[in-house]
Amino acid sequence: MKKILILGGYGGVGKKIVELLFKYTKTKIIVAGRRLERAEEFANKFNSKRVESVYLDTSNANSLEKAFKNIDLIVVCTTSPEDILNIARIAIKLKVDYLDIQFEPNVYYGLKSIEKEINKSNKLFITQAGFHPGLPAVFIREGAKYFDEYKKANIFMTMNSRFEKPESTIDLVNSVRNFNSHILKEGIWRDGTYKDVLNVDFEGEVGDKKCYPIDMEEIRLTAENYKLTESGVYVSGFNWFIDNLVFPLIIISHKIKKNSLTKFFSWLIYFGVNNFSKPENYVRFMLKANGKKNRKGVNLIIRSWHNDPFLFTAIPVVACIKQYLNNNLAAKGLHMMGHVVDTSILFEDMKKMGIKIEIKF
Repeated sequence: MKKILILGGYGGVGKKIVELLFKYTKTKIIVAGRRLERAEEFANKFNSKRVESVYLDTSNANSLEKAFKNIDLIVVCTTSPEDILNIARIAIKLKVDYLDIQFEPNVYYGLKSIEKEINKSNKLFITQAGFHPGLPAVFIREGAKYFDEYKKANIFMTMNSRFEKPESTIDLVNSVRNFNSHILKEGIWRDGTYKDVLNVDFEGEVGDKKCYPIDMEEIRLTAENYKLTESGVYVSGFNWFIDNLVFPLIIISHKIKKNSLTKFFSWLIYFGVNNFSKPENYVRFMLKANGKKNRKGVNLIIRSWHNDPFLFTAIPVVACIKQYLNNNLAAKGLHMMGHVVDTSILFEDMKKMGIKIEIKF
């Protein structure tokens, strides 16, 4: 029986990953984190020998080595991107496969800096799993099946949720500080600007949303592989308080002093989202693409949705892990989730786990 250790397994997304792994796989699951009492409390709810708990401090090499012994795969769900290289190097040393749900580009670049060590270890490292990043490349790759000539593929997403604690927003604070925006237009990558903001109809109760272009490393290679002339990832804002007040303050503060006031801004986002956003939780994720099939122009929309943003993040991760357990993935090396999975199998497993997917022409 494979052993999977979930770092941050008692957090918002971590809990969902553990629950889904318990339901849809036969693996042994280790819930790990700095707060052993929380890990134990959550693990005990399953009342099963398949779920255990362990103390783990990601900044401490000895703690990592002790926890990683006899583990097959570690899944990193923590909000400590600064510890990723510590985690990765111990995984390499102990010959453990690795997967993270970090969305900061710096995490990917950090892992790229030790790619030779990863390759030498003959282990599999998957980064940027989840839905943002994670699903943009998956949806673009799946969309390619409907065209003989693929021209344009754009991803649009919107979500509304509540944060469990201020610490859950640290990655978001860092992403605003390091904000970049790139889109592919007429075959050339360029910086996105306010002129590239689009009004997008997500249909139903969500309706129209203003969507801003963002940077997502995974689609660059995907767009290149399919020789696309247009591609980008666009995301809606949160609410007037976050978009017009908090985000500009983070950017200004970072220009004055790098990485300043992290705790304050984390709390401010937590407060602003939980108090000024609508109460309904949802995620809407969509590919809009066009090209040619049998020499005729074709417009394609692949739309997906769920009312639990934590589950919408966790489900693609577990669907990816299922492919890992079934030996459907690359045997070794560093890969982004969006590039390494079998898209058809992933779609089927996501639907089985509750994500709605609709394909329209």
